[in-house]
Amino acid sequence: MTLPAPTRREFGPPSRMLPALGFVLVGLVGRALIDKLLAVRGGTELVAHWAQVGSLADIVAGVTLAGIGIGLTGRVAGVAPDQQRRLLGEALRLGLMLSTLCLIVCLALSLSGRLALLPSSQASLLLPALVVGWLMVAPGLLTAWLLGRGRPGQAILVVSVALAMPCLALVFAATGGELAALLGAQAAFGTGITVWLLTGEGSWREALSHRHGLRTFIAAGIAIGILSPAATAIARLEIASSASWETAGAVQALWRTSEWITAVAAGLLNAHFLPRLAAAKAAPAFTAEIRAGTCQIVLPSLLALVLLWLLLPQVLTLLYREGLPVGRQDALPFFAGDALRTLSWIFLFGLFARGAGWAVTAGEFLSLPLFATLLWMLPGPLSLQTIGLAWALTYAVYAAFNYWALRRNRARWS
Repeated sequence: MTLPAPTRREFGPPSRMLPALGFVLVGLVGRALIDKLLAVRGGTELVAHWAQVGSLADIVAGVTLAGIGIGLTGRVAGVAPDQQRRLLGEALRLGLMLSTLCLIVCLALSLSGRLALLPSSQASLLLPALVVGWLMVAPGLLTAWLLGRGRPGQAILVVSVALAMPCLALVFAATGGELAALLGAQAAFGTGITVWLLTGEGSWREALSHRHGLRTFIAAGIAIGILSPAATAIARLEIASSASWETAGAVQALWRTSEWITAVAAGLLNAHFLPRLAAAKAAPAFTAEIRAGTCQIVLPSLLALVLLWLLLPQVLTLLYREGLPVGRQDALPFFAGDALRTLSWIFLFGLFARGAGWAVTAGEFLSLPLFATLLWMLPGPLSLQTIGLAWALTYAVYAAFNYWALRRNRARWS
């Protein structure tokens, strides 16, 4: 099997809104199916355990995909067709090296007891989870490459297979072996794609003598790819230790439920409005795009969150099962935090568009890391409402900081 040969006529401007929506919906459906099967078989505790295991894999993969992967999508369309395979090769070379270093550091910290993110019952899955994260680098870069080439259908197919295999493995998994089955399916898929890319036509080693500027995205990947999943895992562990794993599972269920709205908003802001913001050189045009993104994406998302909150019992039953210990009153501060988080993203993508790297990096510490810090500081035992208030406070601070940072840089936009 070889990569499809590119032709010059295939590289018009890719559709941005539909690929973003397709990617988000496919990912949400796949994750929802996995959570549903886990909830039916083991309740919210098993859902929370899988989220912890997944966070370890996300750290290793995300350190590449959150920086180099995004950069790859943008750079592919800007090079000649005969350079595009080499660009994928460069991304794969840099990404595998970066994720290898991340895997080694995570493993060393875990073995020394400084990164104990898994419950004792799942401690044996530490190394498999880290390895799976490394193996998912190649599929993630392949989808980014296909999207940059204007092939969203093929990219969505890769993502669909990547999610379908774990779902199928979970259906046939033995009781007590659900998480191992999920990791095994992911490892099989990731191994196949990695071997295919490393041994296929136009080997990645050709990229050693070709550089297209992807190194500039390494720092962003380290900041976003490590801090967010690590802080989420730490926050989930703090909830479990202060309350219970059932409570951690309930919080995870709320996050996954509202993600049907927030993730769609983030995907559309990233794929559709970020290029428009970057192209708006003058301050009035930039402000107009901010307003357009707010009206077309942010405000409808806020209304959708209100509707989701009103229908929360029915939605939780549909996505998980009856009897989850989450009421509307408990969920209200979480949904308020989600609304503030969505609002903060329009300012965040404005900062990305203007290259305000200092603000993006500083703001990263005021999002999920701040939430984890608040949970650690609060006296226990933690209740759902207390956790939700910490979530809302975190994103009030984050939105305010991003708004301030965007205004502070306004004098440089003209």
